[in-house]
Amino acid sequence: MSHGTFDEAPVRTQQQQRQQRQQQQQQQQQQSTFSQVFGSNEIRTQNNNNVNANTLDEPIAKTLKRDMDRIMNNAKNVLDISKIVMNSSSSSSSSDESDDARQPLRDWDLWGPLIFVLLFGVCLSSSARGDEADSAEVFSVVFATVAFGAFALTLNVKFLGGKIIFLQAMSLIGYCVLPLDIAALLCLLSTNGIYRIVVTTVGVVWACAASVPFISAAVPEQRRALAVYPIVLLFVTLGLFAAMVV
Repeated sequence: MSHGTFDEAPVRTQQQQRQQRQQQQQQQQQQSTFSQVFGSNEIRTQNNNNVNANTLDEPIAKTLKRDMDRIMNNAKNVLDISKIVMNSSSSSSSSDESDDARQPLRDWDLWGPLIFVLLFGVCLSSSARGDEADSAEVFSVVFATVAFGAFALTLNVKFLGGKIIFLQAMSLIGYCVLPLDIAALLCLLSTNGIYRIVVTTVGVVWACAASVPFISAAVPEQRRALAVYPIVLLFVTLGLFAAMVV
């Protein structure tokens, strides 16, 4: 009896250890799936090795300067027409060019997209025809459309075998809204229908052209058209908002 009593304890301990390992593996798989879609802190730390990891003790001015530099660099990537044309014309790019196209996706942030989407929503809501309720509705529709577009873009790229996370998609769409911000501001200068159509068309084409190289770099070459289609549809929808509401 004593021999059986001493043998049961290790067996139970091994079973408990197996159950704990299985639970840990399941939690790791769930966290990995979540981080692949919505992002994780490891992505930012791996892709920003040149930035000091300990930013709690640095001055606020230095943090703001670094954030502003990132916003300016990402905005330049969207507004640089020559770079957009060069990236769009090169269908089969080399590995170095592919890394350059992925760089804005790696250096993503949410401050710039927040500013540009806010500006777009303010332009549309401030000129909306109707009362304050209509303005608030237009403002909320803009944010909901951008958020839904980022979620759809993330799932689409994932299903096509690409690599992107939700926050990267949100950052990409937010920065590429900048040409539509310019178009919405220009539409405030005139109520002529033809003028607004021309301006918003240029803004939509500009936004789509700016986003295509970044999305194309995130998916296999033979599936780029399928990856680009949803974001083109999103910017066409936002362009229609700008042409009809402003």
